[in-house]
Amino acid sequence: MILKTERLILSPWQPEDWIAFRPIAQDPEVMRYITGGKPWTDDEIRNFIDRQVALFAGRGFCRWKVTGQTGEEVMGFCGVGFWRGAIGEPEIGWWLARRFWGLGYASEGARAAMEDVFRRTELPRLISVAMPGNRASIHIMEKLGMHFEAEFEGENTRLVRYALTRDEYLSRAQALEAR
Repeated sequence: MILKTERLILSPWQPEDWIAFRPIAQDPEVMRYITGGKPWTDDEIRNFIDRQVALFAGRGFCRWKVTGQTGEEVMGFCGVGFWRGAIGEPEIGWWLARRFWGLGYASEGARAAMEDVFRRTELPRLISVAMPGNRASIHIMEKLGMHFEAEFEGENTRLVRYALTRDEYLSRAQALEAR
């Protein structure tokens, strides 16, 4: 299964993709709002990819591998998983290599992933979590129609949670289609 947008391809991960994802997960600027700038180890990267492979096999969704239309360069990920790997509420999230920041790719990919998961599965709602200082990610959450739900402490870090229900998403989509 593959999701295509105007500029992106969102596809399931393969175990060997960890090598292509490594420069992204080891970039301190990419990791600034995720781990406080601490790069992931090779084991953490492989574990992330393995979790996405298993999640897609078991649930039919994951944090998709994002590439451009040529499908060659891994730009990052975008999609639905579980926050910090814990089984709980599904969370939509994205990470992109720095050179793809500010070009609308995260919004484009997130919009496609959200549409797919709400139309193809029965998930009742999605959350998205970010550090309050990560204005770019919060802006994407708002563009997706998510609403602020709470500020909370997670792993000794102040975080915000945004949410959107499947019913809210489908109602808004129907209104747009009716125009």
